[in-house]
Amino acid sequence: MRALWIEDHQLIGDSLELLLQVVLPDLSLDKAKTLASAEQLVASIPFQLVLLDWWLESTDGAAAIQSLRQAGCTAPIVVVSGDDREAVMRQAWALGVAGYVRKSAEPQELIDTLSAVLAGQRAALPPSVAARDGLPALDVATLFPDLTPRQADVYRAMVRGASDKQIARELGIGESTVKSHVRVILQTLGVGKRGEAAHLARGAQP
Repeated sequence: MRALWIEDHQLIGDSLELLLQVVLPDLSLDKAKTLASAEQLVASIPFQLVLLDWWLESTDGAAAIQSLRQAGCTAPIVVVSGDDREAVMRQAWALGVAGYVRKSAEPQELIDTLSAVLAGQRAALPPSVAARDGLPALDVATLFPDLTPRQADVYRAMVRGASDKQIARELGIGESTVKSHVRVILQTLGVGKRGEAAHLARGAQP
């Protein structure tokens, strides 16, 4: 079986690879440090499993998952992340990930999750850390005063990982209007990609 591990911290990636060699000796593991290289790999290799860090430089997991699916990835995706906030895990779950493992978890949690996923199941979400439970509401109007109220609405939805179609349905506007708002939002924030915009919002949260 062939799997892809997308992680931009080499030490963590190497440690995971050593663990997987022990518990899944028949697993062949490819590694990618960037989303761009991962997209190239999934476009040419029919992986049976993808392991994804939720934060890749300026790209969040929601944008990464969407990009991987658009590149042709059909494999179950398991998020392995240091972000153990309940809201983030719920967002990943809503996007259809097969499992979510915290980097702070014991190795057995990873083993149990992968065993369930490889058996065709969807692993249960892990318990969140109570002290960091929930994602504080983003006060877009205060943090980004140059955005109009409608652009602020679109931006909040972008941070949640919603697609243009989902945002259009949620706000009752056309998809082309959403795309126009997104372009202006990116220009206003001085970023080039949706993932960078989401990362900026993450950094603004306490």
